[in-house]
Amino acid sequence: MTDIKVYENISIVTFSDVPSRKRFVSTTLSAVAESGINVDMISQTPPKSDMFSFGFTFSDDDIPTLLTVLPRITAVHGITPCVNSGNVKIVIKSEEMIDQAGFAAKVFQACENICADVMLITTSVDEISLLVGDSFAASLPEEIKKVLG
Repeated sequence: MTDIKVYENISIVTFSDVPSRKRFVSTTLSAVAESGINVDMISQTPPKSDMFSFGFTFSDDDIPTLLTVLPRITAVHGITPCVNSGNVKIVIKSEEMIDQAGFAAKVFQACENICADVMLITTSVDEISLLVGDSFAASLPEEIKKVLG
């Protein structure tokens, strides 16, 4: 059985071209935690020429607090982030993912079928979390159900 949940009012902050040798991720997440912001999805790209990109999601309600933290991060590291709010996180959970090849392919086919731009993806053994624009809050779960059968 597949369970699909939608979480609204999600923001994402991304940092591009982060030097691999800086203690950027730990100091950034520590500063965010100290301000009381609960981080949800976290993503980091593999390094390319000693640079990587890093991002995380959080509640839209925490944007004012984050905007007080970001200038300190930028001052220390010289990296300016991009913040995007008003998104939804769609979580697809299914035991079928553990043993079934092609489950993720079907989820991404559903995204493509309705032209949903995926901003962030995180996965676990039995779960796929997608961050998309809020305009897909109703249509993407329905399309995923349709594609999964």
